[in-house]
Amino acid sequence: MAMLLIWLAPPAMLASEPTQDWSRQIGQQGQGGAYISASPVYDNGRLYVCSYDGVIYALLTQNGLPTWKYNAGTTVFSTPVFRDDTLYVGTSNGTFYALDALWGKEKWRFKAKANVDSTPLILNGNVYLGSDDTFVYALDPGSGSELWNCSVGGGISTALEDYEDVIYASTSDGKVVAIDPYKGKVKWTSDVGERAYSPLASGGDLFLGTYDGYLLCLEHYLGSVKWKSPTGGAVNSRPAAYGSNVYVGSWDGNLYCFNATNGKVVWKYQTGGPIKASPVIDKAKGIVYVGSGDNYLYAVDAGLGLPYWKYKADSPVYSTPILVGNKVYSLTLPDTLARVTPTPGPSITPTAAPTPTPVVATTLPPTPKASPGCPWPAVLLALAVAYAFYRER
Repeated sequence: MAMLLIWLAPPAMLASEPTQDWSRQIGQQGQGGAYISASPVYDNGRLYVCSYDGVIYALLTQNGLPTWKYNAGTTVFSTPVFRDDTLYVGTSNGTFYALDALWGKEKWRFKAKANVDSTPLILNGNVYLGSDDTFVYALDPGSGSELWNCSVGGGISTALEDYEDVIYASTSDGKVVAIDPYKGKVKWTSDVGERAYSPLASGGDLFLGTYDGYLLCLEHYLGSVKWKSPTGGAVNSRPAAYGSNVYVGSWDGNLYCFNATNGKVVWKYQTGGPIKASPVIDKAKGIVYVGSGDNYLYAVDAGLGLPYWKYKADSPVYSTPILVGNKVYSLTLPDTLARVTPTPGPSITPTAAPTPTPVVATTLPPTPKASPGCPWPAVLLALAVAYAFYRER
């Protein structure tokens, strides 16, 4: 089934969800079977989108029209990375491309020994990528020439992470590996369970999910496990951090909010399908956006786990939303939002721990309150009452 990229315009009045403004079909005409196979990337008015049929698109955000297309000839599962007018992206046949982001022309290519589905990393002026051939490669960004390679013992199909000048990679055999980016040597290896997914570095710790359904917190110096908390299904997406919490989706259909310090569940919000892509957080508004296999994109309050709205797409939403200003691509948000009072049901069943005081519908952000010492509201009310009394007489 083809997947549509949708841009939604804000409604004229307060509403529980946005409305559609435009949509764009992804896939080559007549071939079918195309869908967005990796999370899009935004830069300077363009969305870079990868399709299952092997085509990479640059789309204008104003109307969704393509400015160029590049046919890699094979499926692209790697989320691209943009840097210095260059788009870096790997493919399922092991070819890694550097493309001119303005025109879509190939600058160079590098060939690994197996598929490159891992999201690359730009660090210290070099390009780093992981492959299912068990190697992490360091490449020169100008020519694509190999600077070093480092075997980590297992395949790498998830995003690389960096923190304090160290590269972290998760492997298909359940390990997290720390690598020196200058020498290409392994600093430490930590065994975390059944297949480890993309790590997140935040607050001096590493957070990552595993296929056997856990979210883990690792100390970044030596890789020791600080806590390990279960979910009801596989966790195969990168967590997101906000305040003192960590957010991640699970194949059990729940969006989880964990306390980053002790790993306890703060709340969980149930969707109607598996969550296979990372959530995105609007930190200015405290809103979490996440897609689900039930064809919906959800907006959830980050503090309480209560829903603002959900929007139905034409197919499962398995890519990470892109947040730019007041737009979540492919969504444009209302200026104000109403939090929905939770009701029992298969697709909206938020739970919280500890249970907060029941919340009635309100607006976000809240309207600033008048200063308690200001007498004018009371004075105006008294004048209005006196005037009405005078008119009646």
